[in-house]
Amino acid sequence: MLQHFTWAQFLIASAVFSLLWYATILLTAYRKEFLLFFAGKRIDNFPPSNREVPVKEDLSTDSQTSMMGASKLPEGLEVVEMGTLSFAGNNGCEHIDEREESDKIGLVPDVLQELKEVFEVLAAEDGNKKDFIDLAKMISDKYGRIGSNPNISDINTFIREHAPFAISPEEIENLWN
Repeated sequence: MLQHFTWAQFLIASAVFSLLWYATILLTAYRKEFLLFFAGKRIDNFPPSNREVPVKEDLSTDSQTSMMGASKLPEGLEVVEMGTLSFAGNNGCEHIDEREESDKIGLVPDVLQELKEVFEVLAAEDGNKKDFIDLAKMISDKYGRIGSNPNISDINTFIREHAPFAISPEEIENLWN
């Protein structure tokens, strides 16, 4: 059936339907403006339908400035500090090996950071070897099994390089036991 229509007939029908469409839109959405235009009145006296709304510069969601208060978070969602953020391991199993968990967080970097802080305290307060051993025991108690870590040699090397006093390998080994 479509093969009976020519391109000229198609274009004429498209133009007619387009004019009908725009006339319908004009008469439904812009009726007042259309009637004022043909009545010979100025459209400037008519209030515009598209008024510009002033935009607030500060779009903060502070509950004190908002009329309705802060929005409620969806169920199961909460705002947490960066330090308390953690993800489930082992495909969501709650029985995560303690060793795996601390290795993911970075046991050795944490111990090295604490040792740096100990050396800073010793330098500031003129600490001696006994003070260092006492502080290192506190670190050992805090991290528990650091002595069995495969990277303990890196920690021991760090201590030998940064200690402001001579410390024997036996003394270093006794720190982590």
